[in-house]
Amino acid sequence: MKYLTILLLFFVTASSAEVVKVGVYHFPPFVFAQGEEPATGLSLSLLDAMNLFQKNYHFEPVLTTPNRRYGDFDKHRFDMLIFESKAWGWQHHPVASSQTFLTGAEVYVALNKDKRGQDYFNDFKHKALVGILGYHYGFAQFNADANHLKQHFNIQLTDSHEKNIRLILNRRGDIAAVPRAYLLYYFSQYPQNRDKLMVSQIKDQVYRHTVLLREDRVGINIKDINELLLRLKAKGVLDKLWRNYGIEAD
Repeated sequence: MKYLTILLLFFVTASSAEVVKVGVYHFPPFVFAQGEEPATGLSLSLLDAMNLFQKNYHFEPVLTTPNRRYGDFDKHRFDMLIFESKAWGWQHHPVASSQTFLTGAEVYVALNKDKRGQDYFNDFKHKALVGILGYHYGFAQFNADANHLKQHFNIQLTDSHEKNIRLILNRRGDIAAVPRAYLLYYFSQYPQNRDKLMVSQIKDQVYRHTVLLREDRVGINIKDINELLLRLKAKGVLDKLWRNYGIEAD
């Protein structure tokens, strides 16, 4: 009877929470979402922590893609995104931005060759670039339109940072833009490739990760999100998550 009461209390608490749908897309190590396996990664772990530290809301991940996320948001398939930036194409969408809760950077990688130094990254002319479809890059003034990128740069777009690094290693591309957080993860998985790649000291962009929430979302506002993030920070939860995923905050 005691256990039944506990289960009933849990059910009532969970069912009374406001469901907030959160768009997530393949963006390692924040989200691994390829193939048939359920999505995993830092974003999912953060949503779990956000659910554990309060009972008013239940944050539920909804899978989308980098390129499709704007249309899915406009169709109200989700109301929130995490590890996102308003500068990544959201300026004309009805979203409110939280305080920055994590910073990071995007860097360039190229094949490590004799007599090649950091000046290799100073000029992209006559170089073959590789990037991710739907991503916003500093070298392109954050214009993610595939046609624009191909018109102004010699670039091929894929759906995977690992594929892009493989293109560099196989000499099928010259420079790839890669989040430093992913690069640290990649080197932990493939330490034999660390010396084969040259990593830029300059940054394509500095990430200021925020939560984006639909402005007219009933039942929750960006102030609630900021307060929850501050609680998680104060309890050491965020720093622990960063360590677990090898994130080095700038």
